[in-house]
Amino acid sequence: MSGPSVAVWSPRPPSPSGIADYVAEQMPALGAHLDLRWVGREDEAAPADLDVYHLGNSPAHAFVYRAALRRPGVVVLHDWSLHQLVLRETVERGDVSAYLREMRRAHGEEGTFVGRQVARALGGALLPALYPVNDRVLEGALAIVTLSRALHALVARRLPGRPLLHLPHHLALALDPLPTRAEARAALGLPQDAAILTAPGLATAAKGLDSAIAAVARLRDRHPSLRLVIAGGVEPGLPLDAWAEAAGVSDRLVRTGRLGMDDFVRHLRAADVVLALRFPSHGEMSGALVRALGAGTPALVTAGTPAAGEFPEGVAIPVDPGPGEAAELTALVDHLLARPERAQALGRLARAHVLDRHDLARTAAVLASFLREVAPGAAEARAALARRRALDGTRLGFYLDEIRPGARELGLSAAALGLEDVLAPLAGGAA
Repeated sequence: MSGPSVAVWSPRPPSPSGIADYVAEQMPALGAHLDLRWVGREDEAAPADLDVYHLGNSPAHAFVYRAALRRPGVVVLHDWSLHQLVLRETVERGDVSAYLREMRRAHGEEGTFVGRQVARALGGALLPALYPVNDRVLEGALAIVTLSRALHALVARRLPGRPLLHLPHHLALALDPLPTRAEARAALGLPQDAAILTAPGLATAAKGLDSAIAAVARLRDRHPSLRLVIAGGVEPGLPLDAWAEAAGVSDRLVRTGRLGMDDFVRHLRAADVVLALRFPSHGEMSGALVRALGAGTPALVTAGTPAAGEFPEGVAIPVDPGPGEAAELTALVDHLLARPERAQALGRLARAHVLDRHDLARTAAVLASFLREVAPGAAEARAALARRRALDGTRLGFYLDEIRPGARELGLSAAALGLEDVLAPLAGGAA
């Protein structure tokens, strides 16, 4: 096949990272345009004209992160914050100093203070989301692809002039044609007459399931058949059963365990409402949300997140996080269950939008075109980035790292200020 050879770096299914499924779905469509090779482990690396790094905030992407730092390529940024990944590569390997250097480089003195708290396991879930650590990998990228408009805007401000693409998260549904709701429920053994609220994917502390259980408890009299289905695995230590028991709804909780993609889609079709909450958000775009909307099922998302902002009003239903989340969730679920014709209309609107904007073949063609544009200048851009990276670990590099946070706060790009010549004498001529 003509065109550049492309190495696609990502974990493979059945990795716990949903990005592995995303790449598995995309590869055949992208392969119709480009000469591809999937690098699923560090030892599978081989020369290619262009490397594409799928990066998410998960330990499964550690080998991708290391490779992106070694050899500049195109970064597909699935999460804005890579804080947990960087923690895994530094603090959890015993190198707290490296982590604090990254935090200071990204966020200045404030980053140093926050980093000390996080390194002591005092940061909770919120601080890592509020202090993303993605600077080094983004600054060292030839080009960047984002899956939401929100991340596209953030990267454009951070790296003006760098090749950048907003690529809507593609829609891939394992079943075609889709089953009806009755067919999906029959195949899954779910009651035909039940009201079903489904939380798809791995259940984690960020997905608002405590609020969902509280909502089920509040609605049990109005909707006696209501069930909460966890359509996927459960994060170790998440006290789902304890929450359900305390709320008196243990009999309303259904746990499926990890699902194959066929049954995953059946659960999206079987649901009356899909729950796709995420707080704190690390800037992710949810594949489960896109599939739910593509399946024609109304979906609730956390307001203010990139996932919520990606869709026009009426396609996904926002829920404010915080103390009022459970009450708002209760009211919205009650409204949709009591007015099925309105829920179905929302589902049709969502499906039409996603089929139009998130088509797999179309998004793959757009990505292929972008990669072809980047490839001719890749060698020259890699050489320029390598010269800049040669300063890492030097006194001059340290000075430049100290300036970066302040320059960004002023809306300036430290890389474009031409400070190397000014600071080199102060660094004793180090280069």
